Parts: sequence; structure tokens; C-alpha cells
Amino acid sequence: MIADLTGKIAIVTGGAQGIGAGICSVLDQQGAIVVVADKNEDAAAVTSEQLSNTQSSHLRVDVTDDKSVDAMTKSVISNYGSIEILVNNAGIIGADEWWTREQGNDDDWQTSFDVNVRGVVRCSNAVTPYMLERNYGKQVNIASIAARRGGTLPFYCVTKAAVINWTQSKATALASSGINVNAICPGLVWTPMTQRITDHRGNFNQATLKSGYKEKDEFDALVQDWVPMGREQTPIDIGKLAAFLVSDDAQNITGQAFNVDGGIYMN
Repeated sequence: MIADLTGKIAIVTGGAQGIGAGICSVLDQQGAIVVVADKNEDAAAVTSEQLSNTQSSHLRVDVTDDKSVDAMTKSVISNYGSIEILVNNAGIIGADEWWTREQGNDDDWQTSFDVNVRGVVRCSNAVTPYMLERNYGKQVNIASIAARRGGTLPFYCVTKAAVINWTQSKATALASSGINVNAICPGLVWTPMTQRITDHRGNFNQATLKSGYKEKDEFDALVQDWVPMGREQTPIDIGKLAAFLVSDDAQNITGQAFNVDGGIYMN
């Protein structure tokens, strides 16, 4: 066991697939009661049904909408009585069909900011009063290694850098109240989002591609080129660190951003 989370109530936004689903799975394995919160309610239901804790559940949330986030928070409090853990994982690259555009447009910048930054702030602010009532809580924000090094999708990279800064600001504000706030920066994780990134490279960066281009082949080539340890990261890898950070074993860790990237960025 990584950490004893038995009976802890955990909300994971964007929990239906990819990294979010991996986090839900690991928290479940550690004994948490997991609320899988996602804009895609059907997919959230499927992920929730795969969890072993029969008290776990799912709900729909749009992190860009104040009313939706407020409804999510009140529903969890009504059903469970407390919120000990929030994992802000919901995130996007850009606006609809961003992968078809060589350069990001204003919609890409605005939409990514609304979800990746304001969504994190909105969810954090919604659950914080309930954590303050108990002088206890754990918040983990999923950033990205793109926040460390930038890249060809600046409208995404900038938002993830903002997530790290928000994490530090929120951690400072809550440090005296027994609430820990940290961030995780995943590296190269094969998810539906990463597949779209690879589509974008295939559309607009042909010179960088290996011969006989296929999406997963290109991703595997990137892993070999970029990751010193020579292996991709997985949603479960991210989930394992999240489980530790939301545990009482990490009670003296706050305001930090941890890379899970096989050594791509070392600081």
C-alpha cells in the first residue's frame, strides 16, 4: 500500500479517462471513496463502475461553469458529509479541433485558460471552505512537463505554468490551516489527449517525424529521444504520486510541483 486513504472522500475532476482514470484507480486501491467527476457523464459512470469501493460514485461537472462546480461540491457534501481530497485533473489542449490548426487562435488561448487555469481555481475555491471547517484537506493540481520547458503549443504550456504558480499561491494561503496543496507535472503519457498532440505533429511537423509515421510509433520515438530513462510514463504512475501527496505521510509537503517524466526535466 502506498498510503492509507481508507474512507477519505476524494473528488477527481476529468476522472473519466486517461490520467484521471489512473488517479481514480490508485486512490480506490488505497481505500478512498472516489467521486469521478467529468463533463462526459457516461464515461465517468464507466470508470466509477470499475472501482472496487461500492461507495464510490460519479457525477457530471463542467469546470468552466460556476453553477456546475457548486452543484458538484454540494452534491458530494450532501452524499458523504465531507471532502478530504481534491485532484484537479480536468484539462484540455485548446478549443474544438485545435489539432487541425498549425497556430493556435484566440479561441484556443481562451478555452485552454478557462479549463486549465480558471477550472482549477474554481474547483479549489469551491471545496476549500469545507476543508477549512475541519482544518484538514489535500489538493493536487495536475500540471505538465510542458510548464517547465514550453513547446509548440504555447496556449497549453502557458496554462500549465499558471497551474504551478496557482499551486504555490494557494498553498501559501492555506498553509496555516492544515491544508496541503501540491502539483504534479506528467511527462509523456499515452492518452487520448496525447494522441491528438501526435496528430498535430503529423499534420504540421513532418520534418520531425520518423519514416512510416503512425501515431503510437511517433510517440514511442519521442520517448526514446526525450526520456533519459527510455520509457513512457503511465496514468498509474501519476496516480501513485497523487496517492502519496494526499496522504498524511505527506503532511509536511506543500506548494511543490513534482515531475513524473523519466528525467526529461531535472531541477
